[in-house]
Amino acid sequence: MIKIALVFLHLTANAYALSLPKANLSESLQEQKQGNEFLQIIWDTDKVIADVETQVYLKKIGNEMSTYSEDPAKHVDFLMLNDASINAFAGPYGYIGVHTGMLLSSDSESELAGVLSHELSHITQNHLARFSEKTDKQTYIMVAGMLAAALVDNSNASQAIAASTVAGTAQQNINFTREHEWEADRIGTTMLSKSGFDPSGMAHFFEKLKDDVNAQEFLRSHPLSINRVSDAMQRSSRLTGDYRADSFEYQSIKARLYYHQHGRIKLEKDEAITLYMQAYDAFEEQKYNTAQDYIEALLKQNQSPSSHILAGRIYSKLGQLETAQQHFSTILSGESAVYYSAKAYFENKQTQQGIHLLRRYLKKNSGTYQSHKLLSSLYVEVGSLDRAHIHNAKALVLQGKLEQAIERYERAKTTTRSQDLFDIIGVEIERLEKRIDLYKELP
Repeated sequence: MIKIALVFLHLTANAYALSLPKANLSESLQEQKQGNEFLQIIWDTDKVIADVETQVYLKKIGNEMSTYSEDPAKHVDFLMLNDASINAFAGPYGYIGVHTGMLLSSDSESELAGVLSHELSHITQNHLARFSEKTDKQTYIMVAGMLAAALVDNSNASQAIAASTVAGTAQQNINFTREHEWEADRIGTTMLSKSGFDPSGMAHFFEKLKDDVNAQEFLRSHPLSINRVSDAMQRSSRLTGDYRADSFEYQSIKARLYYHQHGRIKLEKDEAITLYMQAYDAFEEQKYNTAQDYIEALLKQNQSPSSHILAGRIYSKLGQLETAQQHFSTILSGESAVYYSAKAYFENKQTQQGIHLLRRYLKKNSGTYQSHKLLSSLYVEVGSLDRAHIHNAKALVLQGKLEQAIERYERAKTTTRSQDLFDIIGVEIERLEKRIDLYKELP
């Protein structure tokens, strides 16, 4: 695998770059087009992880951080990618990705939030657009090329050469954006403080990585000078308050990622997270009665959403649907609980209830790719192929694949017997076609 460091061309800066230029916070159609192209490349790596809880968690914490940014209305979205390297990136139209290796290398939720606040600052300050203006280059294409090269096993020599050329071009222009790292450090630290996370989280994370042999790819695109780390430490030390402790959700997701990467449970000091992982391990091994024993022991001391979701999943596999739904219902406002609740109905041959639940949620929320795919499968089960195609189309839109989405909508038109649904599908096709046409008119 080619490991070319990607992370939005994160760069060093000199200690005197202290004045922040006024950011252009408007989003153009050009940015949307670039973001859509970038999104397709991310999904085409096949590295976006399928675990709904992890994706929902990352989006939740990322969106929460964005409310404390300099432009809360700015479009942002977050994706977790299955890659052991310590890396993260910010692309056009606010798409931010985090590698699983980045989350696993964090020692606290504040450190993870620090990485996200840093990337969000690049977005709100329009660093990618500002870099492109200075260099007269479509920087997002370079970043996308570096991302694809880093994440995809690439045996094609010509593709490898092209990826190396992209990386080289980016490296030659690295000096144009040195001040961006300092801006992101300072703005991100303020964002952390406002959100209730320890503002030193970002500085501690960067300082820790200086001597980490596993962080070389990150450090190539995030060179850390002594002055920059020292500045971040001093800035965060001036901010005081009662900061948030690590959530059980963060701890459980990190433990699950470690489990899947190493094939074993990591020894934990916290008894609750140990019980959680013992239950999860038994669940993965399909030893559902053993998993039940562990989860019941956990619930006596921990009533977190993560614990109830795992309990619901275990009882669903045991065929105890009513008990499973009781656990999901305690936290049914979140997408993870809704998703697994609908899946439990599916597993226990009560498909219509699953459709009703998930459809109601997705009417009010955009939802993840995984939720739309599950609803599509539920509709297939009851023979409602038109609606199955519709939700496959919506899933493709979330991947930036607009033309493929139109093809799915067209299939839905040919299979539906409802005039109302036929008309709605037509409107969706027209909307996507108009969007594609607008993109084609752009340079």
